[in-house]
Amino acid sequence: MRLSISEARARLPELAQRAIDAPDELIIIEHRDREERLVLTTEGHIRMLEAMVAGFRGSRSGAAPFKVAGSLRTDLTDAELEAALARHRAELERAEERKTRELLEG
Repeated sequence: MRLSISEARARLPELAQRAIDAPDELIIIEHRDREERLVLTTEGHIRMLEAMVAGFRGSRSGAAPFKVAGSLRTDLTDAELEAALARHRAELERAEERKTRELLEG
């Protein structure tokens, strides 16, 4: 949802309820004199996004990667399991990048 700052001001109670009910839904507020837009969301959603970013940054901090081998039972060899996990991590990273672009580009 996109709306002007004037419309957002007039509909603020409704928009606040909508943000609380569906924090993943983007409510983008545009201001004609500003290039940067605002996004209305909940405090909890911001905390979740911050935790995701911290986890994303932390996963690249040089710490030894988590090894699943030995922590569960599977028919895969260690190499096959590591390859599957690498594919899954790559898919997650692409999804996170897509979501970040969507949030930033509106």
